[in-house]
Amino acid sequence: MSEAVLIAGTAHARFDACAPCCASCRYRAENRHSLEQSIPGLAVFGSGFGASVAGSRLCRLHDQLVSPDDTCAQFKPIPNC
Repeated sequence: MSEAVLIAGTAHARFDACAPCCASCRYRAENRHSLEQSIPGLAVFGSGFGASVAGSRLCRLHDQLVSPDDTCAQFKPIPNC
């Protein structure tokens, strides 16, 4: 019985990882260093790698910061999903 729960939990986690949101979109620049390259001087303020950025990343399509749970109509899944 507990084995079935584990399988269901694993399947649910995979679905969540590939859900149509910015965290699983091919346009999201996962590398935090791309923020400093796109916003010159950001690290000077201590924000480039600090808590103010948190899970936000650069959307290469919209050229703006996005949170992992954000969504838009141009979502394209990461090929592995």
